[in-house]
Amino acid sequence: MAEQPKKPTGGAYGQFLSENRAALSQECAGKPITAVTKLAGERFKALGEADKAQFQEKFQKAMEQYKKDMEAFLAAGGEKKAPKRKAKEEEENGKKRQKKDPDAPKKPVGGSFGCFLAANRATFQKACQGKPASEISKMAGEQWKKLSAEEKKPFDDEYETKKTAYAEAKKTYSLPEAETPSKKTSKGKESPKKDRKAPEKNTTRAAKGKGATSKCPEAGIELAETVAKAADKAGCKSQLIQLLSRQDILGSGKSQDEVLKALQDNNGLLHPAKRALLGA
Repeated sequence: MAEQPKKPTGGAYGQFLSENRAALSQECAGKPITAVTKLAGERFKALGEADKAQFQEKFQKAMEQYKKDMEAFLAAGGEKKAPKRKAKEEEENGKKRQKKDPDAPKKPVGGSFGCFLAANRATFQKACQGKPASEISKMAGEQWKKLSAEEKKPFDDEYETKKTAYAEAKKTYSLPEAETPSKKTSKGKESPKKDRKAPEKNTTRAAKGKGATSKCPEAGIELAETVAKAADKAGCKSQLIQLLSRQDILGSGKSQDEVLKALQDNNGLLHPAKRALLGA
């Protein structure tokens, strides 16, 4: 099974950084890694609009290719994994994802077309040798459309058989006892809910505590007094600190005022504000 395609990130700046990382790293030899992104941000900011537009176009093409590769990956039976950040958040909230049992029934995917693709994969791979993986599913899709209903029927029957077998297997399958989720601690006592939520409360209190100053040593960020006051007034100081702590925002060369404005324009939402700043 091929690896899941990697989604391009960072917008036009991300493409610029990717193309120039080697040269920038050489210029910053012996300096902290943040020096690379900082220098990249300065260089990118100094580019003309035409040059930036070229990198934005490259990013859009990379996204289009990613979508094609992802469609091919899923059509080939691949399963889309959750982003690492989401998995980390789930773990921090006490929602560690349960390990998959290799003996668990496997749900059939891809429908009748998936069965057709599996049966003819070797032929398509040979015909598309040297081309992107997306070409295989593209060729298979074109061939599939040409088939008559009678020619598709064996694959329809095969998929229905797999679905029935999966449903029956699920009825008799049970999760191994060692992997069954437990709500008890090592001492056999149920863990109080308030204990699981304690870190979240502490984090909120640290970010929004009374009498907050312009200095935020716990995040390594020092806000300008005017920016700190404006962020407090808008109720988005913690979000501002989070954005300013990100390497991609740091490397973009955006000022604290620009980051705050992006947050205010997007109602304090982190991801929309980040997209507005990076053009992703």
